[in-house]
Amino acid sequence: MVPDIVFYLLTRGAHKEPVRVTTGEIASGIGVSQQTASRKLIALEKEGGVERIGGKIMLTKKAVAKVRNFVSQVLESLKGAQILFGGSPIAGLGQGAFYVSQKGYREGFRKALGFKPFPGTLNIRIDDADIEKRITLREQPPIVVRGFTKGSRTFGTTACYKCVVGGLPGAVVFPEMNAHGLSVLEVVSPFNLRQKLSLTDLSRVEVEIV
Repeated sequence: MVPDIVFYLLTRGAHKEPVRVTTGEIASGIGVSQQTASRKLIALEKEGGVERIGGKIMLTKKAVAKVRNFVSQVLESLKGAQILFGGSPIAGLGQGAFYVSQKGYREGFRKALGFKPFPGTLNIRIDDADIEKRITLREQPPIVVRGFTKGSRTFGTTACYKCVVGGLPGAVVFPEMNAHGLSVLEVVSPFNLRQKLSLTDLSRVEVEIV
């Protein structure tokens, strides 16, 4: 099986019903070129991991069973073990700063995590080898920051996992509406991590889940 595509299709609900998804969307979701995404999808189909139904794609029972078995093995092997991600900072879309600046989230983070976050997030493109760890992390029970309503707008729930970045406290966050693919971690901290750690897009950074 090709795990990155399988995990991406899981996030799209392709294990429940056929979904319409393009190779461009897959490429963006797993952080590869469209040509590479196309090759991976063809390989997955040949292995019997997906089937095409009326122009849509659905994961087969064989693929879902393999993923369940894989995740179970990984969770068992990581019991009591450190989860460490490596990667490099990337420029964000500015959405993180907007959401973190909302009073509802700032108070929610303070109560749940013990700190008020700097009004912005550090986005880290993790190494390909660590994508499976990201999936494993999401299987762990998160710290939940509840959503809220402001005027006519609804802000969704955020799942959080406390972490340390360069010796500084923070949390990896997974907003209910996530604009990033599997290869990106979004981190909040009481500090401006880019400035405090003198990070550039060429820097290497480690995120340790605690």
